Amino acid sequence: MSVTTPDAIGALRGSLATRPDDAAILLALGTALWHAGARDESVLHLLRASQIAPLNVDAQNNLGNALTGLGRHTEAIGAYRAALALAPGLAELHYNLGNVLHATGDAAAAQACFRRALQLKPGHAGAHNNLGNALRAEGRHAEALACYERAHALQPGYAGTLNNAASALLALHRPKDALVHLYRAHTIAPDDPEICNNLGGALLALDQPQSAASWFGRAIARDPNLVQARFGEGLALLAQGDCARGWPAYESRWQDARFTADEIPVDAPAWDGATPLAGLRLLLHAEQGLGDTIQFARYAALARQRGAHVILQVQAPLVGLLGGMADEIVAAETAHPACDVHAPLLSLPYLFQTRLATIPAPSPYLHADAPRVAKWQARLGPKRRRRIGIAWSGSADHPDDAIRSIPPARMVDRLGALDAELHLIQKEIAADAPRDGVIRHDHLLTDFQETAALLACLDHIITVDTSVAHLAGAMARPCAVLLQHASDFRWLRDRADSPWYPGMRLFRQATPGTWDDVLGAVVRALAG
Repeated sequence: MSVTTPDAIGALRGSLATRPDDAAILLALGTALWHAGARDESVLHLLRASQIAPLNVDAQNNLGNALTGLGRHTEAIGAYRAALALAPGLAELHYNLGNVLHATGDAAAAQACFRRALQLKPGHAGAHNNLGNALRAEGRHAEALACYERAHALQPGYAGTLNNAASALLALHRPKDALVHLYRAHTIAPDDPEICNNLGGALLALDQPQSAASWFGRAIARDPNLVQARFGEGLALLAQGDCARGWPAYESRWQDARFTADEIPVDAPAWDGATPLAGLRLLLHAEQGLGDTIQFARYAALARQRGAHVILQVQAPLVGLLGGMADEIVAAETAHPACDVHAPLLSLPYLFQTRLATIPAPSPYLHADAPRVAKWQARLGPKRRRRIGIAWSGSADHPDDAIRSIPPARMVDRLGALDAELHLIQKEIAADAPRDGVIRHDHLLTDFQETAALLACLDHIITVDTSVAHLAGAMARPCAVLLQHASDFRWLRDRADSPWYPGMRLFRQATPGTWDDVLGAVVRALAG
């Protein structure tokens, strides 16, 4: 008879009634209750067992397991450490402690525990796998992948390790390799929503948004609370131009800790898109990158048309540039101002029920400051050749920076065929960037008003997908945007123009990681 059956548990209760301080019975009953699902009662018995028999390793370890399962991590750490003081040579205890430390966010301490477990038991597949998880939490994806591969070799039938390896491969921008692992994992565990979600992510990274949306849908069907799948579905739908379903799905980001962790709550209700705005103080606040703010600040005009007193709260470098678009403007680095209702900027397409045909696209909607433009014209001096502004990279902190950026020397070399002055219009410049063939202005680009004034003096802009592209588009400057193979959802698919920025031209990679064809196409387009 299993120790977790009602009869077995009943027998243990009977024994405990006659011997209430018997640690062995308390341990057996607590463990049986845990496996039977009576977790709160289980902890009471295991705690009592550990108090009566503090030198019993199993009592301390099982108590740690139970506390971990209830999310009582600090107490669990204490129980595991008590067990380790008694039996420091047990690999499983180091493994268990590593798991709870990882759950608390202490990746470095967790790694030390997993490594010690592996010293004691090199064939511990779980320790290899979870060491990979702790490394991945620190962004050490290549090292994590090596751990997953060792775990898979030891336990090839475990779908979770394959899924973890795929996650590391996706972070390393290797979606084709990730897909191989994910299809194997799906064969082993066809109902696992996390695997379906990662399949969607891999296919989206391979520029297959329709297939990606299908897999995200499967993940949601298996786990309706899997926020990442709902968000991924939104990205896949928006990439296809399906705004009716895409914008509502995109709102799921507000249930994802990756978006909410740094958000400061606003002391006012969220605007629902239907409540009349006339006479209300509406706070529109930035939530993502500088380019996102520039792109979606256009919605302030729509809110003002409905009678709202609009307050824009944006990143400090954009305050001067966007000041004319609202009734008030404040920096995001300050406290939220008083308001009646609020909305994040990237929620406005959803709240205004935007469709491709109704994208508000005034051209231009941002303008350079005339005195600053005059200063830049004086700095640049008489024009002898075309002046082309270039940006080969955006923020180094962007997760896709490695695949959306172009090697600087290659870009300067290829664009040299245009017989034009090349002006660098980005502020962040790597130390190994070329100095010949391009004119730098980074020390003068103190904010986006200065960048806008410089763009106003140039004949054309050539840039990767970064904030400068949005600024050029908002100013209606002639602009070519160079896009990675699986570009961001806002650039849609299979088109060379953008409904967000009339006149902008898009040049897309045909093959992931290959920029020569893109640069060649730009040179041909601008040489004519």
